[in-house]
Amino acid sequence: MNTMVKLSLILAGAVVGLILCVVVLPAAEAPPQGVATEVVIRVVGNHAMVLGDTVGGAAVTIRDAATGAVLASGTQTGSTGDLRSIMQTPHEHIEQIYSMKGAASFTATLHLTKPTLVEVTGEGPLKFPRAKRRASKTVLLYPGKHVTGDGIVLVLYGLLVRIESPTPDRPLGIGDGVTVRATVNMMCDCVVEPFGNWDSRKMELYGEVRNGDTVIGRVEFFHQGPRGLFQGDYTIPRSLKGKDRLTLRVVASDKEGMNVGYDEITYHLVPWEQSRDATGREIPLIGK
Repeated sequence: MNTMVKLSLILAGAVVGLILCVVVLPAAEAPPQGVATEVVIRVVGNHAMVLGDTVGGAAVTIRDAATGAVLASGTQTGSTGDLRSIMQTPHEHIEQIYSMKGAASFTATLHLTKPTLVEVTGEGPLKFPRAKRRASKTVLLYPGKHVTGDGIVLVLYGLLVRIESPTPDRPLGIGDGVTVRATVNMMCDCVVEPFGNWDSRKMELYGEVRNGDTVIGRVEFFHQGPRGLFQGDYTIPRSLKGKDRLTLRVVASDKEGMNVGYDEITYHLVPWEQSRDATGREIPLIGK
């Protein structure tokens, strides 16, 4: 009888041990949560400053390069950065220049379980769809190795060009003289002007008057002020008699042709008999 009791106790102990193994082992084999790794991203304009809130910032996405899975995404927010540090002060290549004075950035905390190759993409400026550009970099992130300071810098090439007048709500008269006003800014919305930090004398700025795909005239611009405002004059040729549309495209480019931007508006045309020069009156707004 004692032998039977001992045998029962041994079997019961074995069963309990087996149950504990079944319960405990999966917990011990649960996948780790990963190591918190902070990553700073900055999207900047070529030869310019950081894309900040004034231009809507930039959309940033971090993807696992191997799987395509999105690890983090969001919008870069903040200021354009410190003008003196970025544009005016000589510095070593290892110095931080974009991280001063709350310059715009996007920061993510990733939980990495292994060295991970990621593709980082930035797209902006978000407030200016015609000027929107995209840049990306492939970077190896190591668990626990934080990417701080300037962070991963993505450079966008382009210019913000805006036709300020004439506005598209007022038709143009065939034969009329038209004064065209436009502004040109860097991607960070920084002002382009003669003798400025971004010198318009080293850029090309002109307007194309287009009838469909055909360029029928050119507008030369001169800086008139206030800051960053350029102006040019053009007379709409009477040879356009019978046409009801005219497109104005304003193009700007830096000396190297790396930063290029444009804006264009298509205007309604009215015949010479209804034009301002012929009648002495302003042409009514569309719909008036």
